[in-house]
Amino acid sequence: MKIAVLFEGNIDNRLGVFNAVVNRAKHLALAEPGWQIDVFMVQVYDGAVVRRLRRSRVPVARPATVEADGVTINVLWFKRSLLDSLGHKLFHRRPRRFITWLKSRASRFAGYDLISSHDRVAAQIGAQVARERGVPHCVTWHGASIYTDPPRDAMLREITVELLRGATSNFFVSQGLERLARELAGDIRAHVLYNGASAAFCRMDEATRASLRERYGVPAGHKVVAFVGRHEPVKNVMWLPEIYDRVRHGYKEGAVTFWSVGDGWQRPAVEQAMRERGVECRFWGLVPPEEIPSMLNCVDVLVLPSSLEGLPLVLLEAMQCGALAVSSDVVGCPEAVGRENAFDVHDPHFNELLAARAVLMLEGRVAQTIPATMNWPATAAREAAIYHELTN
Repeated sequence: MKIAVLFEGNIDNRLGVFNAVVNRAKHLALAEPGWQIDVFMVQVYDGAVVRRLRRSRVPVARPATVEADGVTINVLWFKRSLLDSLGHKLFHRRPRRFITWLKSRASRFAGYDLISSHDRVAAQIGAQVARERGVPHCVTWHGASIYTDPPRDAMLREITVELLRGATSNFFVSQGLERLARELAGDIRAHVLYNGASAAFCRMDEATRASLRERYGVPAGHKVVAFVGRHEPVKNVMWLPEIYDRVRHGYKEGAVTFWSVGDGWQRPAVEQAMRERGVECRFWGLVPPEEIPSMLNCVDVLVLPSSLEGLPLVLLEAMQCGALAVSSDVVGCPEAVGRENAFDVHDPHFNELLAARAVLMLEGRVAQTIPATMNWPATAAREAAIYHELTN
């Protein structure tokens, strides 16, 4: 079988969906060594005028292929059109130049037996190929294309519903995300295919963990409570100062070191709020992806108070490194951490409840395991079985 995997990404930002796609393709190839699996990434970049308006950065180079964790990624470069952008914002018009571009790329996928797309941008190419070639088209939805874009943009909602209804099968990274999609598009063909954490995320031996804690400046005997993610409103990072303050006062068995890993436009405000509460928090900013497993091996409790998440990989990555995780009860989070460790983000006592659970975790009074379905070999086996059924 010959399969084309398509997704939108950025060669300079190899996190989130990028890693999920690479890991899934790699494990599918391991599960079915006789299959040819080719990975394609759409990278959108801005021309000079749009770049000035959006204050974006032009790629230094535009290679035809890049390597990621042993997987070759073919890059399809698309220059964003100013007319498309204006037509979308002013008239809710579909991007004509992009549609012309994706139709011109469909011929590149001649000879493939199945197209596997990830999220809306790539799925539009996959749908075009399926129409022209008459092959199955499966779409994986990771989160924002379902719960962020459609509610606030009528044009994107229309496109998303068309893709959901037209796909041979839809894959969702959580049951919660599938429920949202059914509310959006009604009766659709769907399966849940959970993401997993990369093998790079593992609990290291105690000597190594102790050495890492010393390297990262964790005082002897301290517990570490951390947030890892973007400093943006959807992550509710402005709640972190109160959460950390409550943990600091609630944990009586020792001292706690607080971390924040990541960056974003709200970071200065979060830092100021930490100072006002007297919480000593180390802000690491953006960290190279390859360093995250080492840092997570220093963490005792990860907190994630987000308003929306599909199935955040950082929860699985932290737990696979030996940390416990507490989160908001949104979309796929409770499926990862357990319902008892996820709290209603609309509850006026949310910060208090999440902090109290974090304290129990620090005290060793909470047991937590990663669900058996949330690993790449299990997902690859299920995905392969579905593809066998579709192509037969």
